[in-house]
Amino acid sequence: MINQQPDKITALYCRLSQDDALDGESNSITNQKALLSKYAAEHGFCNTMFFVDDGFSGTNFQRPGFLEMMKYVEDYSVSTLIVKDLSRLGREYSYMGRLQDFIFPAYDVRFIAVNDDVDSAKGENDFAVFKNVFNDYYAKDTSRKIRAVVKMRGEAGEHLTSNPPYGYVKDPANKKKWVVDEAAANVVRRIFGLCIAGKGPMQISKILTADKVLTVTAYNAKQKGQAMPENLYHWSQTGVVKILERREYTGCTVNFKTYTKSLKFRKRMENPKENYRIFEGTQPAIIEQGQWDRVQALRSHKRRRTKTGRTSIFSGLVRCADCSSKLYFCTSRDSADGRRDHFVCSNYKSNTGSCQIHYIREQTLYKRVLECVQQTLTYVRLFRDDFTQEMLLQDEASRKAELAQKRKALSGAQKRMEDLDRIIQRLYEDSVLGKLSDMRFQKLSAQYEMEQEEIRQLSAALEKEIAEESEHVSDVGRFLQLAEQYSEIQELDASTVNELIEKIVIHNPEKIGGRKHVTIEIYFTYVGKIRIPLHKPELSFNTTEPA
Repeated sequence: MINQQPDKITALYCRLSQDDALDGESNSITNQKALLSKYAAEHGFCNTMFFVDDGFSGTNFQRPGFLEMMKYVEDYSVSTLIVKDLSRLGREYSYMGRLQDFIFPAYDVRFIAVNDDVDSAKGENDFAVFKNVFNDYYAKDTSRKIRAVVKMRGEAGEHLTSNPPYGYVKDPANKKKWVVDEAAANVVRRIFGLCIAGKGPMQISKILTADKVLTVTAYNAKQKGQAMPENLYHWSQTGVVKILERREYTGCTVNFKTYTKSLKFRKRMENPKENYRIFEGTQPAIIEQGQWDRVQALRSHKRRRTKTGRTSIFSGLVRCADCSSKLYFCTSRDSADGRRDHFVCSNYKSNTGSCQIHYIREQTLYKRVLECVQQTLTYVRLFRDDFTQEMLLQDEASRKAELAQKRKALSGAQKRMEDLDRIIQRLYEDSVLGKLSDMRFQKLSAQYEMEQEEIRQLSAALEKEIAEESEHVSDVGRFLQLAEQYSEIQELDASTVNELIEKIVIHNPEKIGGRKHVTIEIYFTYVGKIRIPLHKPELSFNTTEPA
């Protein structure tokens, strides 16, 4: 019998997964190669070529060795494919059936599984079907056991990721622990510092690239002695974002961030954050919790670009006292010196929105915020003990009052939403009955639906703030550290503002004696709004502009 057509190869395929390796030497790549070589020689198969996948699961057919072999098959370059047993080719029942019943016959490939006595040249082997089903079941059973072990480890607070994040390495004395890699950790600290200073991920990536800082991939390759990538210093915006969002830098372990739906659908899916398991203090922190929280808060405020390209150090921090929306930073090309730059409520929209103007010039805001910061830090330094005691007493009462106010605003927004639903329903009925023209109906319904959308956004913002403030606890110690750090402050920049100030609330202007008075409330990071007692140095929150 001629076992091979001229110029065609005999493919000898070997596969070993990590689970198979636990079964002993019988499934090793060396053992498989020896068995297949001997079988080919004894049965007259020549022109042999090995295709190997070491460390790959049989449930996944996206293996490099298998894919390379299939290219030869699809080129009609393979006459015979020989494996040790069916499970070496794969453990997925449906695809194994397609290979044996359709794909191999279509390309005129003879298939042999030595230990399972399968040879397509001898006709169909009924037992092969049951063997494939058993292999499929074995893979599922193994997967269930592995999932159970992983879940148990994750619930116990062990790191589930194979490689520590950039900035950490495995502890040489205990591979389950992480220790700080100072060289990489300094880059992580710099990235967080740049974000605090008002730089976005794109700007940060450009700075790191310009300074020729090794990328995460390049740094890891250098540490492991592997081949270096082509772009050693080209940082991407996505890479910076991943670092800024990595909670493990605060010293905790975050498990179950992703999951797979099933053994056969292996794509990693994002797990809802409420399903995360977080374990504090599992490794030394690279970034303080407060700094990490501040960066997340800053990144949640999308900064709107102005047509002139000018930016403000207060962008993203200024809020409306009435609707809690952001105040947009607006500039003018006619004013190069910035005198006409100002903030205005995003819900004002030239008196067509759902809120009042809430307007303040940026220069006025800068002056008043600097005065407030200077006076507050002076008070904190001079009356450190009194401040600590007062903040602890104020914290609970002020939080309850602010939460009550916001809950009241949320209730009002929800009631207005119900009223609008009824109004729109009446408009629809009037339109159907002919009491209202189609044009008038479309115009009115569009206005009310726009108001509904604005209220939905406001409600969502209020609900988020209520949830956040319900968990807020003052951290006086951290604020005292900042007060010492900025004790001699003479001017403001983005970094200072973002470290010291959580938000700035602007009230609607009031005219008093022909002048416009705008009340400003400044909420400091860690401690919120600071109220200085009357017998202490005064702190004014009012700004005055000509009417």
